[in-house]
This record gives sequence, structure tokens and C-alpha cells, in this order.
Amino acid sequence: MVLTTRDAARCIGTTRTDTPIPHLDESHRYTLPELIDIAESSSPEGRIAWTEAKRALEKTSISRAEYLPLLTLAAQGSDLRAIVPFPKPIAPRGYVTVEEPQVVAQLELRYSLLDFGRGSRLEGSKALEIASTLRLGRVHQTLAYNTAMQFYRTQQALGLLDAAKIIHQTADTLQKNAQSQFDNGRATLPDVQNAVAGEAEARYNLAAAEGEVEKAKLSLTESIGIEPTTAIEIAPETPQAAESFERSVEELIQVAWKSRPDLLARAQELRHAQEAYRTAHAAYLPKVGLQAAGGQTSMWPTADYGQLGPASVSTWQVAAQLQWDVFNGARGHEQKAALAEQKAAAEAQRATQDSVTRQVWEAYTDYQTALAQEKAAKSYLDSAQVSYDSSLDAFGYGVRSLVDVVQAERQLAQARQESVRAQARRLQTEIALSYATGQLAPPKLPATGARP
Repeated sequence: MVLTTRDAARCIGTTRTDTPIPHLDESHRYTLPELIDIAESSSPEGRIAWTEAKRALEKTSISRAEYLPLLTLAAQGSDLRAIVPFPKPIAPRGYVTVEEPQVVAQLELRYSLLDFGRGSRLEGSKALEIASTLRLGRVHQTLAYNTAMQFYRTQQALGLLDAAKIIHQTADTLQKNAQSQFDNGRATLPDVQNAVAGEAEARYNLAAAEGEVEKAKLSLTESIGIEPTTAIEIAPETPQAAESFERSVEELIQVAWKSRPDLLARAQELRHAQEAYRTAHAAYLPKVGLQAAGGQTSMWPTADYGQLGPASVSTWQVAAQLQWDVFNGARGHEQKAALAEQKAAAEAQRATQDSVTRQVWEAYTDYQTALAQEKAAKSYLDSAQVSYDSSLDAFGYGVRSLVDVVQAERQLAQARQESVRAQARRLQTEIALSYATGQLAPPKLPATGARP
């Protein structure tokens, strides 16, 4: 968790955004950690968030530079022609024309000795730097979350495709069985026609499942920040046991309040607004500055009457300046505007906190629902398989009609699909709950220098 400007600078400084957009290897099966790594290094959203954090970092350095003196090297060459009045006894025309070329080179120093608004401006810049880095972290969490959701969606589509293949194989087997029973005089023509219709329906659903896989792959490649394509293969993952969230929803909400980077960023934005109000208030106070200059001045004056000698001497100037705006009609309005901004930032923080609470509640409810549905889907699949096997055996012995077998087959097909959907939904709601609490961290990967 980034809480200091030093951590923010280290995070931004170690992130690389100049890496080229990777190309997918069609012969490689990508795991979820690999896809998250690609998303974090190539996604436009991640690169935009990094540039915003980098800009905030540089603005903090600009505010910090107000404590340092400003040293300037100035050089000037000039030529001057002027008329100087002179008494006629000395100059019969009553004037003298003088031409004065000169060269001046000097160092100028300006230093603010006292500025009551300087500290608040620096602290406000630090708050924005931390806030932008926290938002960068939340963007990376979002990239990991979106990638994982699309990955599980693709897995679900692949699972439904496998289920569709099994369903089609089962329907084909049932059609052949019905034809065999009809040939032996143990089934009617409507039975065969029902079996043929069931096989055609299964073939239709198989084609639809293949299309869903293609669309899921397109969404997956788009989510990781590369050109959408179907030329991607993902590694199959063994079903994992459900993660145990032993904390109550109230405890998870407290975790989210302390961990969500976007909520912590709101707190830093409120801090920036408070410092902006202090800066506006400091405008009522005086400023003290120091100016000094020293260098060499050389000149070669000439006159059309008499003689002038050249000169090259060291010159210097030192001045202390007090600036105190006794009256400024806009000053009071600036302070009121800063106070309004502070109140708006406080309300934005409260609204974000309420939103975080709602998101955790929804994610927790969805996860508990998904757990119950996954258990029910497993029981549903087991019972549907037993029912289908029993109906098929009974049909073979002639004690059950083909209508009963078709009904059991459709129930088994639905159970297979619901089992795949329930498992994918449990995985999605599990990662959604981690994302809602701000605890979502990318899996450990070999270091590539692409992420902070």
C-alpha cells in the first residue's frame, strides 16, 4: 500500500511503459498469470494511469523547488546614443552627442525567505502524488480483475463447448439406439423421428457453443490490451476448491475501507483540498524575498566633443523585498472557493465509501449464492446422470418409452451446462469479492519490469 511520497516515487520510477505491445504465440497455451502480466504492461488504461501519476510526481518536485533559490546567468549587449546638454563655453552647440556601447554579464539570485503558502502547496502536491499512485494501483487491480473475468468467461465457454460435444455424442448414440430398436420392431417411427430431432438440436447447440468460444476469445484478447483476435489458446485449469472467506461481511467492509486504493485516493484528494484552503488563507500574510545580482560591466563611450574613457568594473546589487497585499478584491472569493472545494472532496469521499460498502455487500451476496448454486449443480448433475442411465437401460429392455429417455437426456444436458456455469460463476464471484475489498493482487510471476 502506497502511503508516502517516497513509495509513490519508487512505484512510478520502477514502472516501464516503453515496452512494445506483445504478440500472441498461437502455439502457446496462456495461463491466467501470463495474461494478467500482458494486460498490465500493454493496456492503454494502465499506461494512461502511469502518465498521470508521473505528472503528479513532477508537480510535487516543482512545489518542492520553491524552497530553493533561483540562480540565473544574464548577459546583455547594448548600444546607446544620447544628447547631453552642456554649457556653451564648454560645448559651443550647447549639447554633446554621446554613444555608449556596453556589455553586462552577471549572476542574479532570487530567494523567497518567507512564504506562508509554500508549505501547504507542497503538502497538497504530495497528496495528489499519493492519490494518483493509488489510482494507478487500482487501475492495475481493475486490469487483473477484468482479465480474470474474461479468462473465466472463456473457460466457461470452453466448458460449455465440451458439454455440447458430450450432449451431441449422447444424442447421436440415442438416435442410433432408437434406429436399432426400430429395426428390431421394438420402437415406433415417431420414436426414431424424436431421436433424429434431438440429434439435430444437439448439433445446433454445438455450433452455437463454438461461436460463443470465438466471441469469448475476442473479448479476452481485447481486455489484455492487444488487437482482438481468436488466435489464442488458454491453458486448462483444474477445478479449485472454493476459497474460504471466514470473515463476516462487516469485517470485509472494514478491510475494504482500509485497503481500497480508490477510497484511499479520495482521502488524499480531501487532504489536497484542505491544503488548498490553507494556501488561500496564506494569501492574507506577507511575503519576504531576497534579490541579489553581481557581475562585470564594460563600456566604451565616445563623444563628438571632448574625450570619454572606457571602463570595465565589477557591479552588484542586493535588495530585500516585502510584499503584503493590503487589499485584493479576489482574495476572499478564492478562499471561499477553496472551502467549497474542500467540502466537495469530503462529500466525494463519503459517497465513495458508501459505494464501496454496497459493492462489498453485493459481491459477498453473489459469492454466497454462487457457492450454494455450485453445490446444487453438482447434485443436479449426479442425479440427472443416474436418471439418464436408468432410463436408457430401461428403454433397452423395452420397459420405458423413448420419450422418457429424451426427457432424461435433456435434463442431463441442462445439468451439464448448469454445472459448468455454476463453477465459472463461483470463480468469478470469488475474484469479484477480492476486487471489491481491494485485496486483489496479481499472481506471482517472473519479474518483467512491467508492473510497479
